[in-house]
Amino acid sequence: MGRFILIRTLQSIASLLAVTIVIFCLARLTGDPAQMLIPDEWSAEQAEVLREHLGLDKPIVVQYWIYMTGLARGDLGTSNLARLPVSSLIMERVPATLELGLTSVAVATAIAVPIGIYSAYFRGSPLDLFARLMAVLGQSMPIFWLGILLIMVFGVFLQWLPAGGRGSLAHLILPSITIGWYVSAGLMRLTRSSMLEVLETDYVRLARIKGVSERVILWKHAFRNAGVPVLTFWAILAIGVLNGSVITETVFAWPGLGRLLIEGVYARDFPIVQGVILLLSSIFIFVNLAVDILYVFLNPRLRYQG
Repeated sequence: MGRFILIRTLQSIASLLAVTIVIFCLARLTGDPAQMLIPDEWSAEQAEVLREHLGLDKPIVVQYWIYMTGLARGDLGTSNLARLPVSSLIMERVPATLELGLTSVAVATAIAVPIGIYSAYFRGSPLDLFARLMAVLGQSMPIFWLGILLIMVFGVFLQWLPAGGRGSLAHLILPSITIGWYVSAGLMRLTRSSMLEVLETDYVRLARIKGVSERVILWKHAFRNAGVPVLTFWAILAIGVLNGSVITETVFAWPGLGRLLIEGVYARDFPIVQGVILLLSSIFIFVNLAVDILYVFLNPRLRYQG
């Protein structure tokens, strides 16, 4: 088990290193950020001084080395536009993203898992048909389109809820529904399919013969075994919420990390783009590592293989 955890940890570190290289190179393909900062009346000499101040006059390998040495000290750099540390700008936006993301995942999980379980138990019932319809719509509908549709209906025509911004609980409803519907759709389908497979196994039939109640069979015996793939998918979807927040936060003018990333891309603010993507990638890699380690404790076969 210890060898398995060590190998997965080293693989995660290597993946994170690869991410730094990719985002560092891709960010510079968007163009010269100095052009966004240089006024028209500046001379070529003044522009070159600005590039030198930003460190853009150095070879890209040297720029990457400077970036990595700063990263090793916990320094994500300084925003070219705001002239503030990237870490402070990110920390200002993290609470908003966590608020939206955790709310969306909690609501989606509370809805999708029970519906997925009982949809499998009452296979072919109206509940099952409804669950499958909602899952298909949720996975096939683009997030940005759903967000715009909700704004038009509830924010513009009915005027029941705010169309954007952050402040009260009402501001949280539309963006959390936008993300939560997509999350619940995939989670509901996987929960249903896993439960259908487990409910046909011999140990479930044996539990029924012994007179075990259906509630205990569903939640203790069936879902406990069907929950392993659901756990993996839930972790991936939870991280997908962060990726989906980039679009959703832009649509709803939600002041989170996603909107900060879009602002950084538009302004060619390399430090902001690198910092936000590195943070999101680190969370994704860490969650996958945590799930793999959790598998070792849930599945004894992996424990002995490791």
